[in-house]
Amino acid sequence: MMHRGNGLDGSGEGWSIELSPPDGPGWMAALISRKNCLSAFVAAALAFAVLAAPAAAGSVDERSQRASVSLAARGASVLGDGDYAAAQRFYELAIVADPANAAAFTGLGDAHRGRNHLNFARKYYLIALAIEPSDPKALSRLAHLDIAAGNRESATEGLRKLRAHCATCAETQELSRALGLAPNGTPSPSTDP
Repeated sequence: MMHRGNGLDGSGEGWSIELSPPDGPGWMAALISRKNCLSAFVAAALAFAVLAAPAAAGSVDERSQRASVSLAARGASVLGDGDYAAAQRFYELAIVADPANAAAFTGLGDAHRGRNHLNFARKYYLIALAIEPSDPKALSRLAHLDIAAGNRESATEGLRKLRAHCATCAETQELSRALGLAPNGTPSPSTDP
């Protein structure tokens, strides 16, 4: 026998499944609150959305990818002019068009670095590297942030990764100089007598 009864929280919501009369011995009731059902549904929907998100990011169509590249190029242009806020907007739009555009995340990091938002810059460089682990610009710029923060060990690890992927890149040479190392990894000779 089923009847509507009070929920466990006394709210008046829920259903009771009776195995014997409610006042008799051995009475057992299972109450399922609508709130609990709704919570379970919302949790399942969120779990599905999280699991489906990587697949959706990977299935960006060619038109969206072209738009993302174009927006990132516009962001780079205004970044070169020193308009960091406009660059940030263009890079954000590029990321919306294609969430797998590592160059847009690197550019967004550059825009934040230009505005002296170093924690955001670091975050976006790390996202770019999660998408493209060998991106020389993101590796170099993250390592430069590490140098500025006094984390030489992490910067040296960034240089090691740069050398592994692009030994002759300008970013590798620049980072080597910033760390006081010769291009081959040995300490630079001192110019002091």
